[in-house]
Amino acid sequence: MTLPSDATIATVWPTLTHQRDYVANTRHKAGQCAKMHGNAYVRIGVTGSGQKPCYRIFYLTPDGAEKIFGSYWDNHSPLDNERAINTNWSTAAMSFAQLDALMLEKHGPGRTA
Repeated sequence: MTLPSDATIATVWPTLTHQRDYVANTRHKAGQCAKMHGNAYVRIGVTGSGQKPCYRIFYLTPDGAEKIFGSYWDNHSPLDNERAINTNWSTAAMSFAQLDALMLEKHGPGRTA
């Protein structure tokens, strides 16, 4: 099965194997990027079922160019450059603020799931 080309972490939420850990760790890495560059966005790999997608964090420069911060496996280990180049990345991305909101929605105060 291949995910839609515009899949995001929010759209694959129901199929993620370890939802909280995946989103929390992705949010952490995106937060590091946002602190360094003022913004951060995440695209996921769209080959597979959406249970354990790899992901890429990037930021936008002042002139609007995308710069890669890092690419990671679902376990948050760095993805080697050759593998990252050959990955089909989603056409849609989530910002750090959107990841933060997703984490609060799904696992914020008062949530037990």
